[in-house]
Parts: sequence; C-alpha cells; structure tokens
Amino acid sequence: MFGRALGLVAIGTLALACGSEPPAAEPDPPAGSLLSEPLGELPAQLSEVGVYRNLPSLTPSRVALEYEPGYPLWSDGGLKQRLLVLPAGQAIDAADPEAYVFPLGTLIFKTFSFRTPKSPDAEVPVETRLLRATVEGWELSAYGWNEPGTDAELLELRRSEKRTVLADDGSEVEHSIPTRMECQYCHESSESAVLGINELQLAESGDLEELLSQLEPAPAEPLAALPEGGPLTTRVLGYLVGNCINCHNGSNGASSSFDLRPDVALQNLIDQPTMSSATAEGIRVVPGSPDESVLFAAVAGNSDIEVKDMPPVGVALRDENAINLLRDWIVALGTEENEP
Repeated sequence: MFGRALGLVAIGTLALACGSEPPAAEPDPPAGSLLSEPLGELPAQLSEVGVYRNLPSLTPSRVALEYEPGYPLWSDGGLKQRLLVLPAGQAIDAADPEAYVFPLGTLIFKTFSFRTPKSPDAEVPVETRLLRATVEGWELSAYGWNEPGTDAELLELRRSEKRTVLADDGSEVEHSIPTRMECQYCHESSESAVLGINELQLAESGDLEELLSQLEPAPAEPLAALPEGGPLTTRVLGYLVGNCINCHNGSNGASSSFDLRPDVALQNLIDQPTMSSATAEGIRVVPGSPDESVLFAAVAGNSDIEVKDMPPVGVALRDENAINLLRDWIVALGTEENEP
C-alpha cells in the first residue's frame, strides 16, 4: 500500500518536472450540484446532489454538518446518518430554543441503513429523506437506494415504497418509505417542521457545541434540559420528546391532540382519560397496570385494547426497548416509591 502511494507521488513529481499541470481536484460541493444551488431542480439521482463525496461510502461533503438528536425517533431500528447543509454565509435563527428558524435554501438529509436479505451481515443504505427550505415552505422529498447501495433515485412519494429489511433476529420486515402526505402528517404538526434540531435535542447529544458557530444568537446558560425526575421518568420523557411531541405538542397542528411536552406530560398522562376519537376510550396511564394503559397499548401493540398504533407512521417493527421502559415505568407508578 505504501509503495503504491509513493509510486503515485513519484509519477506526479515527474509530471511536474516535465511541465504538465496536475489534475485539478473536483470542487466540494461540485459546481452545479444541489448543494451549490440549493433552490435548483432536484436531481433524479442522489449521486448528483453533492451531499456525498463518493458513493457508496456515505462520506459527507465538507460543507455538510453531521448531527445526532439526543432523543431519536424510532424507525424500525435502522441506523441513521443526519446531515445539515446551510447556504453559504447563513446561520440558524436560534432565538426560540424550541423552534429554530432555518434560512432559505437549507438542506437536511437523513439516510436510513438496514441489513437486508441481500446484505445480511452489514447495513446498507435504503432511503435518504430530504427537507429543503423553499420560498413556499419546507419541501419534503426522498431517494430510494438500489440494492447494491451504489446510488438512489428520486421517488414520487405518491404511494409508500416498501423495502424488505432484517430485524435483529434475522426475520424479514417490510419497512415503508412514507408518502409525502405521511411526511407532512408528522412534520407539519409542530411549530417547526424540522424535527430533532433544537436546543434540548442537541444539548443532550453533545452536538450543540459543534453547531454554535451556526446559531444566532448563541444559546444562553442554563441549556434546555428535561425536568428533574426519577431515572425511569427521565427516560420516558426523553422517549416522548423523540417519538411523540412532534404531534402531541399542544399546538393546532394537523395531527396534534393533547400535549406531551416534558413540562406537562405526566399530568396529561397519569390517570387521565382519553379524549380523542382516534383512539380507544380508557385511561392513558393507569399506575401499576400497563395492560390497562392506553399509552402502553398504543406503543406495544397486540393488546386487548383497540387503539391506534403509535407512532402512527413508519413503524413496521416495534421498539422493544421502549415497550420494556414504559412497562417498568407504569409498574413503578403503582409502588410506594412512586417513580415520578
């Protein structure tokens, strides 16, 4: 390997000595790509977008900022790579720590990778979702990857696209790439259509410091954090932040009903009756009794309570860790220690 590299250096030196110009490095992002012209037409192939420097390695462009929310959304257990690309010289308006405002031309990518029947031993990219800030508002798009994982094609999103992926136990799961309407169902039910990029999420993951130079004004101490509670309660509140409050946030969003934001979640759950026609009649959380709790039935499924599955979109495989967490928490609510 080292000999080959040295040989290339020697060839390059010889070429310069003979007066030849070295080959120009390809600009990053490439000229004419979506990253350099973020309000241009969406390319038919992800390789033409410019967010990745060389497929299929998923090496991000140097102008893409990789981030991780502290309380992630469950999506059939897939691995996710999240990338933020801001227009040159632009910053995020962070005056409201719960709802950042992004400049026109912002691009946000999320690539989902899974093990598949064709790749049972290593995760391969299956879909890449794209949010773009346009003059009409946030545009929602997605690219579906080919089986070899070498490129992805822009999808129409009129119908959900099915992809067969593997669960941890090797069983096959039909993962869905949601329709545009299903995307809107979640992203337009909150004050901000951008999920996972706010002070609470980034402070918890540790990525807030990485984005400080892109935030105006810079966040003030103390940084946003979950309310103090027992360890199980804190984890449950974090789960609700990542998986529920994009809809259940007390707003007038298309899919909003009751408020599960951290400051009010417990009082709106424990011993509270359901009030929506979209779910079964009952008590949201019955202390000590997961089987009687509508919240638990919605997350766990396979219940005697007829209730709409939650989260309602993009979940073909249940989150066993969340199910166990909610069960333990509800049981603890019925004990003398009273977890909250």
